[in-house]
Parts: sequence; structure tokens; C-alpha cells
Amino acid sequence: MFKLLHSGFDNIDIAIQGSFPPRVLAQLRDARDEAAAQMERALCHLSDGKIAVHVASHGARGGYAFLLDTGPNGANWLIKDNASPDQWNIFVSPRSTMLLANGYAETFAIIERTILNLGGRITGVSLNRVDFAMDFQTRGFELDMGRFVTHARCKLKPHWSANSTAPESDQPRSVLNGRRVESVTIGSMPGRQIIVYDKRAEAIAKQKPFWFEVWDVDRCDPELEVWRVEVRAGKTHLKDAYNIRTMDDFEDSIGDVIVNSLDRIRYLAERQTDSNVTRQAPHPLWEAAQAVASGNLLDFRSGLTPDQIRTIERDKAMEVYMKQVRGNAIGYGVAKGLDDDAIKARLPDLIADQLKAANDDSADLHKAIARTRKRLHFVTE
Repeated sequence: MFKLLHSGFDNIDIAIQGSFPPRVLAQLRDARDEAAAQMERALCHLSDGKIAVHVASHGARGGYAFLLDTGPNGANWLIKDNASPDQWNIFVSPRSTMLLANGYAETFAIIERTILNLGGRITGVSLNRVDFAMDFQTRGFELDMGRFVTHARCKLKPHWSANSTAPESDQPRSVLNGRRVESVTIGSMPGRQIIVYDKRAEAIAKQKPFWFEVWDVDRCDPELEVWRVEVRAGKTHLKDAYNIRTMDDFEDSIGDVIVNSLDRIRYLAERQTDSNVTRQAPHPLWEAAQAVASGNLLDFRSGLTPDQIRTIERDKAMEVYMKQVRGNAIGYGVAKGLDDDAIKARLPDLIADQLKAANDDSADLHKAIARTRKRLHFVTE
């Protein structure tokens, strides 16, 4: 059984030729200094409060002076401290949740509006990476690296380490958990790459509960299996192989990129006797992925709204804080010398008393509340 739970663009990295005005760059410098002083990202309201961003205390490789985050419904932004509009000063990587809630076209429109609302200019756009993902509910599926085949000129050799120096790009690399293969990656960026992996395990490990809402499944179901087939096309592959640079190019040709990738790299079915792998049948998982890729890729949306994503992220934050409260409370009881029964019976009252004693009108308390509100701005506002 390979039931499609979700398909759509999971990542679209965009380089933008253009710039922000000097006043915005000055605000970003101040926010970066504030982030360095408080040792966490600073909340900054740009251009008279039009746009809220979290600003990191550092920049990024490539000459980017500022690293910005616009929350779970937004994107990661890299910005150079340069007001010249003829330079490639802006790089935007929308979050998967932004693409889930808005689709690719509206996501790009939001990015464009954000730049223009801040007084910025856009003189050119270039796509740097596109990821298309397909999530399938399976039953008893086990990933086998030996069933992947690529072009005859490509060696099928496992890569167990990211430090391998082998020159061939279309070779499988796998990640194992115990004796179970959790993912296999073929190819490398910025070229073409295909990865098959246990998406349920990844969603749990990386605390991405919104995926269970997208799939409309019970996250606590121990029998649930969700495997992802993801095709990634980097800058080199998009431009050199397909001449895809702009959003118009993307809409015209991205389907060819996905379909051809799944044809060139295949995952074969089990128990086949034909020694010629070109005549062997693809695995049902691959057939399902090829069928999805043959449709209109530009139509896929998750159905989640920005408000739903914000609620999910807020619930996740509350869960994390509650686990921390419980863990710290237990530590407090142990440090106080209480035995297990006393911790269970008395700890809630002891903690309540301590919290009441600390709940004064001190400046430190107000500062702590203010900092936390800034940290959670995008899930509470």
C-alpha cells in the first residue's frame, strides 16, 4: 500500500537582485548589535512597524551581513549591507510551512510585497534551489539501497560519510538507525539530488507536528509509516540542464525536472530475475511517485491556513515549556532532599509557593516577560 498523503514544493530558494533602503539597513545593524548583547535573536519592527523580524547576532557566508527570520509562516532572509539595487543583495528561503499554507505563487508574492513595503527594490530574480516532496503512507516498507539504479556510467557505491572524496555525484549515500536504513540520498547539490527517507521519524525528531495535520493522521499511532520521496534541483542543475532562472521558467519547465529525475534515477521492485536492470520494473513506491510527478505540480496545496500553523507552533511551544517546568520541578524536589513519594505528593505545592514568592513586581520579572514575548512573537501575535 502506497497512499499519497501529501505532495508539493517543500523548498524554493530565491536570490534577488535589489536592495533595501539605508534606513532599513541601519535598523538591521542596531538589531544585530542588540542580538549580540542579549545573546539571542532580537525582535525588530522594520519601517515604522510594518514588518516584524527576528534578527540574528551574525550574518552568513557569501557576504550577507544580516540573518532574518519572519516566523513559522515566513522565511529565512539573508541580506547584504549594501543599498545598491544592481547587486544580488537578498536571498530568501521560505519555510516549508509558508509554502504549505500559501503555495508557491502566493509565497513569492508575499516575499515581493515584503520587500516593496519596506521601500526596497527588485531588479532581478534567480532560482537557486527547488525541492518537490511526495509523502506516502506505507505498510511494512523497508528501504534497500541496493535497489536504486542510475545511468550506466554512474557507479552504484555506498557513501557512509559526508567526508567521502569520491568524484561521482550520482552515488547512493545512506543513513542507518541500528540495522534499519532510514534514508538514502543520490546525487549532490547544487546539482540534482533524490532522497528517500522516513518522514514520520524526521517529523518527530525535528519537532514538526504540523506534518501530522497535513497528513490528517494520528501522530501517536505506533503503526503509522510515512516515507518521503523528494527531488531536489540545485542552481547548477536548474540553469545548466533546463535554463530555469525566473519564476516564469519555473512554471514552464519544473515538471520536466521532476519527471526526468525520477526516470533517470529509479528504485526497483523486489524479486526480479532479469539481469538487465533497464528492463526491470520499478518498485510500486516509485510508480506512485512517477504518477504524482506526471500531474500538474503547480496545483498542490496542503490546505493548512497560516492561523492553523500558528496554533500548532504555539501548542508546540506550550508543550516544550511545560516539559521544562515539570523537569525543573522534579530537580527542585530532588535537590531539596525529598523522596519519590514526597515529590509526587508535595512538589506541586512547593513549586507553587516558590513561584508565588518570586512573583513580585521587580524589574527583572518584567524584563523576563518582555524577552519571552519577543521570542514567541510570531506564534502569539
